[in-house]
Order: sequence, then C-alpha cells, then structure tokens
Amino acid sequence: MEKGHYRKRKVGKKLKNMLKNSGFYFSMAFTLIAIGLIVQAIVFNIVPIKYLIPAIILLILIVAGMWYIQLGRKMSKMTKIIGKVIIVILSVILAAGNWMLYTTNSAFNKITTDEDVLVYSIVVMKESGYEEVTDLSNKNFGIVSLGDVSTQAKALEDLETDLNLEPATVSYDSYIDFGDALYDGQVDAIVLDEGSRGLLEENHPDFNDATKVIKQYIFKNEAKDISKNVDVVTKPFNIYLTGIDTYGTISTRSRSDVNMIISVNPKNHQILLTGIPRDFYVPQTCQYNQLDKLTHTGIFGVDCTIETMENYLDIDLNYYVRVNFSSVVNIVDALGGITVNSPYAFTTLHGKYEIKQGENQLNGEETLGFVRERYSFADGDRERSRNQMRVMEAMIDKALSPQIITNYANILSAVSDSFQTNMSTEEMTSLIKQQLNDMSSWDIKQIQVSGQGATMWTPANGFDAYVMIPDEACVENAKKLIDKIISGELITDEDVKIQNELVANAG
Repeated sequence: MEKGHYRKRKVGKKLKNMLKNSGFYFSMAFTLIAIGLIVQAIVFNIVPIKYLIPAIILLILIVAGMWYIQLGRKMSKMTKIIGKVIIVILSVILAAGNWMLYTTNSAFNKITTDEDVLVYSIVVMKESGYEEVTDLSNKNFGIVSLGDVSTQAKALEDLETDLNLEPATVSYDSYIDFGDALYDGQVDAIVLDEGSRGLLEENHPDFNDATKVIKQYIFKNEAKDISKNVDVVTKPFNIYLTGIDTYGTISTRSRSDVNMIISVNPKNHQILLTGIPRDFYVPQTCQYNQLDKLTHTGIFGVDCTIETMENYLDIDLNYYVRVNFSSVVNIVDALGGITVNSPYAFTTLHGKYEIKQGENQLNGEETLGFVRERYSFADGDRERSRNQMRVMEAMIDKALSPQIITNYANILSAVSDSFQTNMSTEEMTSLIKQQLNDMSSWDIKQIQVSGQGATMWTPANGFDAYVMIPDEACVENAKKLIDKIISGELITDEDVKIQNELVANAG
C-alpha cells in the first residue's frame, strides 16, 4: 500500500511540476495548432497525397521534438528558451496555413451556389412628382407577360401589401411597349425586373436619367440544378462562362453579354475557348423557342442560357460560371493586373483607356474597358469576343503562375465575392489537387463562331434590332472541335486555322 501511495504521490508531483512549466503550455498550443492543420488538410482534401503524408510525418516529428526540448530533463535553460522561440515562429506559420485552408474552403462554398437574386423596382418618371410607393394608390402599373412571371407576381403581392389595395395593372408583351407606356403616360409606374433594364435603355437611351426608383422588392430564388457532373480529373467537360452586364451582386439576373464555352481535357491538359457573340440569333427555350439575341437569355436566368445553347449546339454543358462587371475588375486587380496582347491600338469607350498594339499591362478597370469595346473595330462584336478570350487566357496564365501565392488572400477574396458556379467544392478542389500534384502547363486554344449581321424581330425587345444570323458551316465546325476535346483528342493549330478561315468567310 505504501509503495502504491508513493507512486501516486510521485506521479502527482510530476504532473504538478509539468503544469508549472511554461514549456508545457507552449508545446500544447503548438500541438493543437498542428492537429488543426492536419485535420483541415485531410478533410478539405486539396493537398496531394505525395505532399500530405511526408508533411504530416515531418509535423509529428517536429511536435515530438518540441515536447522533448521543453520537458526533457537534460535540456538547458537556453535550449528551452530557443525552443519556445521556435514554437512561436512555427505556430504562426501553421496558424497561417490553418487560416488559408479555412478561408479557401469557405470561399469555395460561397461561390458554389444555385441562388438567383431578382430585384423588382417600382419605376416612375423623374418629373412625375411621385416620391413614395403610397403616392401610387389607385394608379396604373405596367407589367410584362414575357418569360417566367412568377417572381413578378410576388412583387405585385408585396406592392398590394404596401398600398393596402390590389394594384391596377396593364400587361405588355414587348419591352418597347412597356417602356413607351411609362414615357407616354399610359401607366403611372412600371414594375421593372432590374435584369431587363438594359432592354429599356435600347429604345430609351435616357431611361436611367429620366426615371427614378421609389421602391424595390428583392427575392432570392434557388435555381434548378442543371449541372451534369463528371469526374473532372479524368473526364473532359464543358463549362459555360456567362458574363452579365451589371455591377455588384453576382447572383443578380441580367443580360448575358459575355458568352464562352470552356472545354477542358484534364488528361492531356488542353483547354479550348469558344467565343459566342452576344447577338447570336438563336431559338430560346425560355421564349417558346422563338429566335432572339443570345444575350437576352440572361434576363430569364442562367438556366435559360445553358439550355438554349445546349439545344442549339447539341452538346452537354456540364457546369457554368457566372461573372459580372465587378468580377472582372476585382479579379484582375487581385491578380496584380494581367498582360494582354492586342492586335489593334484603340481608345475604349468605357473609361477612355488607351490600348496600344502589342502587349498591354492592364488593371481591372482597364481590362473591363478592353473586353467591352466593340465600336473601335471593323469586325465589331467578333473582335470583342476575341478580346474576351485573350483576357481569359491572360487570367488563366496569371492564376497558374507562382505569383499567385503572394497575392493568395486578395485573389481568394475577389473570387468569392465576384464568381458563381454550380461546380461543387469537391470538384474544384480535386482539380486544384491534380494541378498541385503534376504542376503541368496547359495548352489553350481559341476559336469563335460568327455569322452575318441583320435587323430582325427580337421578342424580348419587342422591336426589330441588330442580330447576328449564325453561319452554319462555322457553327458546325466549332461543334466538331468541342466534340473533339470531349472525346479526348487534341486540338491542333491546323484545326484552329480552319475555324478562323470559316469565321472570316462568315461575314
């Protein structure tokens, strides 16, 4: 009994002495930080195994060594002090690693969403004298009967609540009549889907200056899942890039002014960028397959854009990426600017930036001016589409460069606030993991489709407008090249040359 009591007293004394030793707390804090990093790395699954396992083994050995230095009997006081300094330095490094993994995972979760934000405004003429929505009691409201009007119906319900009576409405089946009704005084206000504001500006260039918003209703809808998931590290896939013509919240619906198919073969590390003009005159699923400008599909939601192009090109678009004006500015600035080679010297309409022939170092606003410009070129929207692909390639090149590490936090913040996709977090991290594993360079090819300019009826506008009639030979060959990527074949320079010749002959 005395021996057992003596052992307990001895153990208790050791424990008491250890708890009095500051080295114990230094070592324990370091251990917890290390464990957190290991757990996050395993759960997030972004670090390749060939790096992860040696890193974990090394970390375990370092942790054991720090415990030994702090609690070992034969260690001098100076050795323990140096050990504490090393623990502090390593803890800061590991804490930074923990933060990077956590914020990366959070950012990926943020950009992976099916949310659509729809904003409906009660718009009146600026000189009307109406200041508040209650001033519009017993007045007439213009509405539209185009596309999915279910959210418009919700806005009318909220308007009824604010007015304390059912609003009197006049329905229009074209945006030209809708806008004219407000200007001509046929209605006192209109219930405007902000995503379609650009359509009213086409017929009334002074719309923003001549009108004002006196009330807004904001709705968040969950878009339907239109992804067609594949094993993105082994199977080729298509991503549709849609760029909407708005600033601010990325999930807001608006016209799709940038349209590009990004075909990726992860095995042979080749990417094909296919630019599609915004004015391409194609049958649209959200407008009863009526022919209209491709850009108008964005008004009805990204699912309309995707389904329209899938039907038209007879291909699968596995995922989409949605960006807007703010996205371009924020991401390019976070990358530290990009280098773009321009075939022409010109001054941008947006921002009045001087672009020189040859290489240009562009910041975010300059890049936005560059990709929006079309009036400076004889080839108009076709050249704008080429410039959009030049910028995309420049952004990919910069993102894959070692410089991304020094700007990691800024890039992550920019992407999370300016980027929306239906690709899952697991799919994105698996692609990054593969890239980290082999560090391969990518071969990026660019093509586009084209056609003849014409003036045709556009249902979303409700009037005749400029469109581009697709050239059949040009489109068919582009489809073949996309199919070539998806079937695992390599696109050659000769393939690109043939497509360029078809584009030149198209218009």
